[in-house]
Amino acid sequence: MFKLRSDLIRKKFCMIKQKTSVLFVNSEGKSNKVVQIPTQIILHWKKYITILGVVIFILISVLSLMIYQATSTHYKEKLVQANHIKSLIDLDKLKKSFRSIDESVLKINQSLQKRGLAGIALKNAGGEENFEITDINEITDYYNSKIRSLENTLDIIPIGVPTNGIITSPFGYRENPFTGFNTELHPGLDFKGNIGDPVRATALGIVVFAGDRGGYGNCIIIKHKGDFSTLFGHLSQINVKVGQTVKIGEVIGEIGSTGRSTGPHLHYEISKNNEKINPLEYTKIN
Repeated sequence: MFKLRSDLIRKKFCMIKQKTSVLFVNSEGKSNKVVQIPTQIILHWKKYITILGVVIFILISVLSLMIYQATSTHYKEKLVQANHIKSLIDLDKLKKSFRSIDESVLKINQSLQKRGLAGIALKNAGGEENFEITDINEITDYYNSKIRSLENTLDIIPIGVPTNGIITSPFGYRENPFTGFNTELHPGLDFKGNIGDPVRATALGIVVFAGDRGGYGNCIIIKHKGDFSTLFGHLSQINVKVGQTVKIGEVIGEIGSTGRSTGPHLHYEISKNNEKINPLEYTKIN
């Protein structure tokens, strides 16, 4: 019995060691190649292919399982983080904030419309609409773009005062300050001040005149977008030149008493479409 087993083992070992030569013939007849393959593999090729396929299948399954577990863990962590962020955000409070922005823009638009200006188009994104946390980015981008548009519009409208002095003479008809007998149209506002007090631009624009202008004395005219222009008269000093771009609040000159003037003050005018309008309406937003 022992001898029989030994013979079988020896026989299998010999078969494993035994090799069969396989001839690979080139169809063009240029060169042929002989490859020696174990005879056992040739005789039982189906079994070996099956074993190889099973091994490859197991390796792919293990790799897929590892990838799934890693990906699943990652997304679970992201989901937990997203839910935590969502729990920290009060959507009701956020909606109230958006409604507050809508109301503020509405007030600004009403003020602009009273001045003959087009308002800022802004749909009511903070009102009765129902939105989820996933909509926040889209809504905030919308509001940011509209707020930037509003800022750009306000930059070119001459709002505010050009100097800190009190108004001593309003827009409209008044007695002649030199004779006291007849009336004349005063097309702007007079601000009381001292010689040398700073005069500032009230909107972004380009200087179209800087020099002596008859009764205005030393004068500066700034052209703004939206068919606005501003005039500053009776200056003692001019700090800008024609073609220069000026920013809001930039000091463009100094109060004086040049031209047709009864004393140190600033004469300030606003024109829209070349028609003089009351600057008092633009000194503040109601």
